[in-house]
Amino acid sequence: MADRRGPPDTGEQRRSTDVGPTNDRKSAAVRHAIRSELAVDAPAGAERDAQRTAEQSVVELQHVSLAFDVPIIEDISLVTREGETVAIVGESGTGKSTILKLVLRLLVPERGRVLIDGEDVTPLTFDEALAVRQKMGMVFQGAALFDSMSVFENVAYPLREHTKMNDDEIEQRVREKLQFVDLDPDRVMEQFPAELSGGMRKRVGIARGMANNPRIMLYDEPTSGLDPLTTGTITRLIMKLQHELGVTSLVVSHDIRAVFRMASKVALLHDRRITFLGTPEEMAGSEDKYIQDFLGGFST
Repeated sequence: MADRRGPPDTGEQRRSTDVGPTNDRKSAAVRHAIRSELAVDAPAGAERDAQRTAEQSVVELQHVSLAFDVPIIEDISLVTREGETVAIVGESGTGKSTILKLVLRLLVPERGRVLIDGEDVTPLTFDEALAVRQKMGMVFQGAALFDSMSVFENVAYPLREHTKMNDDEIEQRVREKLQFVDLDPDRVMEQFPAELSGGMRKRVGIARGMANNPRIMLYDEPTSGLDPLTTGTITRLIMKLQHELGVTSLVVSHDIRAVFRMASKVALLHDRRITFLGTPEEMAGSEDKYIQDFLGGFST
């Protein structure tokens, strides 16, 4: 368990911190509210630690750096173990979605390694990388459904592309996945994305990502643009995948409250690096100035 006391309080830090009593109370109130939600919605940290004792590394980044015109991420290391949900948070433009693209091997790091089930995917050919991607399901921001296809054909698409299942097997699998995300197959299979609500489209996107029974799920802003009730539905669905199917998940999100409900661990990206990696409880209890400010930004 990480030390919640944060770095030693030096005189220089006190001089460089311009925080009055009002902001201190505001940050404390935010952390108290988050702790209260964690107590209701998440298993105890000690219980999660015990559950992970024997679990293996599924997704691992080792000292990964990537730059385009300017550095995007530098010396990133991150381990996601079997059955964990690791949320990647941070300000806009800090490279969160870039990490998902590296895991999918859509991007190749300039330095470092990306391992899936212990296999370094960075030197793989296109066909080899495609085979590794079959272990993963991806849920895009906004669901990214095919507008011209029915719900059935959207969910069936990866099965038609990457398996030899016959039509009856495909229909059975599509029905199974739609039921898992709490959609009635008989009602929605023949509908088109434009006929669905935002929350229903997101659930169809998750069903499509699950179609190949992947061990790893990747989510890019799964609750973006959703109302609070639908956000709660999607959050519980991600937790259901973890608890009932043991799926390992990486979630990129700005929704800190949803993150704290669903995540086993939280990775905070700042200044091109992971500056915090720990449980939601540890993050909520951190005295680090930047973490306090980051969490305080979600209080309004």
